[in-house]
Amino acid sequence: MKISRGTYPLLFALILFFLIRPTIEEFSKEIGRQINFPFLIVFVILIVIGFIIAIKDKELLKTITDERTKKVDRFAGYYSWWFTLFFVVVSGFIADIRNFTLHQFIIMIVTVMFLSMTLFHMYFNFKGEI
Repeated sequence: MKISRGTYPLLFALILFFLIRPTIEEFSKEIGRQINFPFLIVFVILIVIGFIIAIKDKELLKTITDERTKKVDRFAGYYSWWFTLFFVVVSGFIADIRNFTLHQFIIMIVTVMFLSMTLFHMYFNFKGEI
């Protein structure tokens, strides 16, 4: 899968709306009710920005996978996996102390998985030579 400049805003919009918003709502219902509309506005803006960039770069339907892209994907997945494993161990101790529910803990883990994969992919993609 090639993650390019046009797909970053789309990924962040999906992560923001479907992972971060439910996580915040899980911890505080009052804050969750107050942030629904601003999150929706940011979601729509990021989707529009992503589509504009994708159309401008003419990469909406074109997918080219070369060796560098495969290497970036492999490195991002590897680093994301280790970061998530470290996060699960550390947050497991914290969740035990703070008495998080299993649902809260799983939402945190899934959020960190997607965010770390996207951020590591962006980092290795912009870094250039791996």
